[in-house]
Amino acid sequence: MKPTHSPFALYEEHLGKLVLYARQVSGEARGAEDIVHDAWLLMERKAENAIIHEPVGYVRRVIRNLIFERNRRRRETSLAPEDMPDIVDERPSVEAQIMGREAMQLVLDAIEAMPDRQKIAIRLYHFEGLRLKDVAAQLGLSLSYTQNLIAQGMEICDRQRRLGL
Repeated sequence: MKPTHSPFALYEEHLGKLVLYARQVSGEARGAEDIVHDAWLLMERKAENAIIHEPVGYVRRVIRNLIFERNRRRRETSLAPEDMPDIVDERPSVEAQIMGREAMQLVLDAIEAMPDRQKIAIRLYHFEGLRLKDVAAQLGLSLSYTQNLIAQGMEICDRQRRLGL
């Protein structure tokens, strides 16, 4: 398939739309035209060795890739939190701490209201860190029944937490 436009005419015809696309993808107005230019040059270099049937679509894909690569490089070269001075307090806000305590109390209340075996199974598994098979052995239950008992208990806890907050 032979192109009907010269590469330069095609570039001029689609430049405005491609710059707008680069701005939208990057979220920045600055540098969008440079990215389009770089993408077009990469497409022309590729076209020397291969036929590109949709040059504008190809350039759009290259623009997107260039922007993603530029953003990835920015993230890699930006300062890591450990390089920053200790200005920011990383502790949760007082409000978040209170909400966390309230949510935990709702969960603990839900566990307390459960039947004894379920309550013990959840405590052994989630609070004491026992393996599922050890919890089952300690309670004298099958592994699948114990797993189901704990899963149902966690659903109850989650439901109570959501209703309470």
